[in-house]
Amino acid sequence: MPVTFRGLFVSLLLASLLVFAASPTALAQRRPLSPPPLPTNFLASVKSLNCVFSVWASASWKNGEPQAQVKMTELMVTFSSVDAQEGTARSNNVGGGADIVARLSTFSLHFIEVTSSGSLKVTTVFNQESHPGKLKAVYVQHDYLRMSIPGFESEPTVSQYYGECEVGS
Repeated sequence: MPVTFRGLFVSLLLASLLVFAASPTALAQRRPLSPPPLPTNFLASVKSLNCVFSVWASASWKNGEPQAQVKMTELMVTFSSVDAQEGTARSNNVGGGADIVARLSTFSLHFIEVTSSGSLKVTTVFNQESHPGKLKAVYVQHDYLRMSIPGFESEPTVSQYYGECEVGS
């Protein structure tokens, strides 16, 4: 079977494409680049925070139906002895303060407290400024103290506060 010029040309072209496509250089060019490393969260080195929450949203149940309300407020919350690497902090919100959990994530620092009465309190400080030198933050509190007296029965309440925190000295 005679080899034609066109057949030889097509064979050489296919062989060249196969060699090029399998070469390490070609493979490297086709692989997606790995994403850039995430920035270090500077909140990892924070030792104390002073927070002020100015907007409050609350929900509770009345006759089995959830009810919500939003109000302006001024709640101050402080955290000291923060050690994000060890996962510990101190909340100075109640009486003499309480030891709580501090949890660092990629872009936030979370504080978690469960009180002896069963309340859950979570504060998240975001690694994003709301104003120069102040960081966006949210404080959430879940409460339920079962109580029933004639004409009144307590209901669970959930409150969420929006504000900002300043890194302490």
